[in-house]
Amino acid sequence: MKFYSFYTNDIHDDIIKTHRLCCNKYGVDISYHVEQANQSYDAIYTAHGDFMTNIVESATDDDVVCFLDVDCLPHNGRILTEAYEWAKANKSFIGNAQNISHTVMRNRLYAAASMLIISKAAWIELDKPSFSWFMDERDRQIDTAQLVTLRADDVGLPYRLMFPIGFDEAGGWQLGSYGRYGKGTLYPATWHYFRISALKSEIPELWRRRVGNILNDETIFPLYPSLPYGIPDWKLKVSNLFYRLKKNRLRRS
Repeated sequence: MKFYSFYTNDIHDDIIKTHRLCCNKYGVDISYHVEQANQSYDAIYTAHGDFMTNIVESATDDDVVCFLDVDCLPHNGRILTEAYEWAKANKSFIGNAQNISHTVMRNRLYAAASMLIISKAAWIELDKPSFSWFMDERDRQIDTAQLVTLRADDVGLPYRLMFPIGFDEAGGWQLGSYGRYGKGTLYPATWHYFRISALKSEIPELWRRRVGNILNDETIFPLYPSLPYGIPDWKLKVSNLFYRLKKNRLRRS
């Protein structure tokens, strides 16, 4: 499996270093594309989707192409491999479930660019949709890579989403009718920080903690469940207790 990742050159160097370490741990072959940060937000947003389109377009017709955002860390190599094999065998795609929660498209869940595995055969069957964001004829925002899922919905192409298990910051966003997700979302195969703008000038403690979990083979227990029955309350309480105890020890040392 070869994954591709897009980022701008104002991201902290340690983010790239630790991202690569987590990828290497699970044998993920990762290739990075660096874009200049001295552009408008819309220009960078567009460049990300254009990059993805170009990668898929240049692949051979029987390839499966994989994407992983630079703020999205792999934590389960077995599930990633199974997802890749499923996409290849079914000529389809699979990705992290996401939505645009602040727009009228909030109920349209889609396979997000944060972790997306797509067969080129599926892309061709869907009439080669662009991965770039845009505003449609009804003035609705279509996010990066979202058009792939919308096309699949229109023609009935089966695909799979990886739904969130929990997240690390209170509040979050409503994921359609499913539940909630937010900063530091744990998916079955990846953990997504979700606030890449915070990864430029410093390394957040939450990032360091989750990288440490992954590199030390520690189970990640998110602080908040995506569903009330998603994670037993006692596991959350134990996880939070150990985190607070560890943090207090570090402060005293």
